[in-house]
Amino acid sequence: MATGLSHHEAPPRPAAPPSEPRLQRRDVVILVLIIVAVLAFLAIAWIAVRGFLAQQELNAAVPDVKAVRAAVAASDPAQAKSAAADLQKHAHTAASLTSDPVWQVAEGIPWVGANLSAVSTISRATDTVASHVITPLVSIAGSVDPSTLRLTGGRLDLAPIVAAQPAMAKAQTAFDSAQSDIGSIDQGSVISPIGSAVAKMRSLMSEVAPDLQAIGNTVRLLPGMLGADGPRSYLVAAQNPAELRATGGLIGSIALVNADKGAATLSTEVAGTSIGPWPTPVFDVPAATSGLYGPLVGRYLQDVNYTPDFPLAARTAAAMWVRTHGGTVDGVITVDPVVLSALLKATGPVALPSGDVLTSANAVPLLLSGIYARYPDAPQKQDAFFTKAASAVFNRVAGGVDGKALVKALAASGTSDRIQIWSSHPSEQSTLQTTTLAGALPVSTPETAALGVYFNDATGSKMDYYLRTSVSAGAAVCRADGKVTSMVQVTLTNSAPANAATALPAYVTGAGTYGVPPGDIKTRIAFYGPDQGLLASVKSKGADIPSIAGTDSGRPVAVVEVQLAPGQSETVDVQFLGTVQWAPGLTVDVTPTLKGDGSTPDVGARPAVARIAVPCTSAIK
Repeated sequence: MATGLSHHEAPPRPAAPPSEPRLQRRDVVILVLIIVAVLAFLAIAWIAVRGFLAQQELNAAVPDVKAVRAAVAASDPAQAKSAAADLQKHAHTAASLTSDPVWQVAEGIPWVGANLSAVSTISRATDTVASHVITPLVSIAGSVDPSTLRLTGGRLDLAPIVAAQPAMAKAQTAFDSAQSDIGSIDQGSVISPIGSAVAKMRSLMSEVAPDLQAIGNTVRLLPGMLGADGPRSYLVAAQNPAELRATGGLIGSIALVNADKGAATLSTEVAGTSIGPWPTPVFDVPAATSGLYGPLVGRYLQDVNYTPDFPLAARTAAAMWVRTHGGTVDGVITVDPVVLSALLKATGPVALPSGDVLTSANAVPLLLSGIYARYPDAPQKQDAFFTKAASAVFNRVAGGVDGKALVKALAASGTSDRIQIWSSHPSEQSTLQTTTLAGALPVSTPETAALGVYFNDATGSKMDYYLRTSVSAGAAVCRADGKVTSMVQVTLTNSAPANAATALPAYVTGAGTYGVPPGDIKTRIAFYGPDQGLLASVKSKGADIPSIAGTDSGRPVAVVEVQLAPGQSETVDVQFLGTVQWAPGLTVDVTPTLKGDGSTPDVGARPAVARIAVPCTSAIK
């Protein structure tokens, strides 16, 4: 028998609730896309607006940069600080506008991100320069203003310079960081307007970098070198470009200058001929140097600078001084009459014991020509005149001159390679090595072949007063292997009068003492090629000519002799093959010479080097 309820007897089930409408998958996708599009639009608008505002801020900062430079040049610290504060405000705002989270996320988007990243890098670098370079430098500009750096009673107040050292060091570090950031931008991955902005920023920073480095080096070096930490002794070597040596001229006289707590005093002055010679070298001159320039480099003070390697020449000269006079030498500084001419612009005319008045206009012709006519057969009187002239200018400078004019004269002389400095203190020499004052051999890079052209007198006279020099150079990739060929062309002209043999003093012509006819000029030209390079050819008028070939610190060298009668000219062409260069960049270091016509060279102008095209002949290929 069945038990329980039958189907018909069961209670009715509760009715199901009405069903809710469901979102179709397609509707969800559309909704998400709409949301993403709206967010993307908002992000693009956000970035566009902020990018536009950042550009406006950077544009507004440009006049402030010019205002800061003008105010510093005018020694107006108040105006400089005001302009610097405004510059900092604009730069910081631009950096903030291009560094928010939305902008940073967008930098990860392909193609677009590279452009946004470049803009933010430019803004950030500008902010760094404004906040950590310009602003702190403006704050110390008054304390290291060249117009306030005045020798009073033979002493320079070093305290403001020492106090400025920390700020200067931080500013240099910040600038280097900003320059590195700008340099890391890949211009090939950004659109043209941004690429142009990057190129402009790089150009501006490259333009400023040497000046900033020069100021930094001065603040870092000057206190120690002027005796802030203890007495110093320096040799000041007066080079005579009327008898050329590779670094500028034969050392005609030399003086010992003592420095202590900012005070500089002239201690001893002697003629170059009073030191040495020695039967054997007094300094360990490298065999390669002796092979190129002979054994006299280490034996005669007048010949230590046959080598263009000034640090080597300076160390040799210092050893000779110590061997003769004892004591210690903390450094060697070179000057010449062209430098005296520049200093005389700062000091004004200086009266000499002889009754002459030395001026910027007459220093070069009087010291390098007139004095030989006045004392044609009395070298001792000539040396005494040079010594007294240099002493008189030194005493005038030490007595106090306009600081700005003095700094300008010294800077110009350094730019034209007529002042060179070597320090026996390794930390100072390390800093000097990064400057044009070091006189070191040129250093090549993979992008640039660094060449050198150096002149040494071989007449044994003062005829280089009449030597006119012309240097041209070029580089090109002519070979299938991509190696760079560089070419240097030197033209020498003897501009002495036709009757020089009889019209000029025997001391000037050399009187044939060393086998050169009176009136002729004999010159040894040393051509230096790029590091690890090869000497390819040495020619004149298309024909091979004899040369002494060798190497100097990994550089190929060719030494060529040229002898010219009055009115004659000769051109020498030398080619080198680079083994590590892959681009035809080129620099040429040249011995500073006279103009050959009796006029004073332009102080501050480096020896001119014209550019020529390298003929890619089959021989070169």
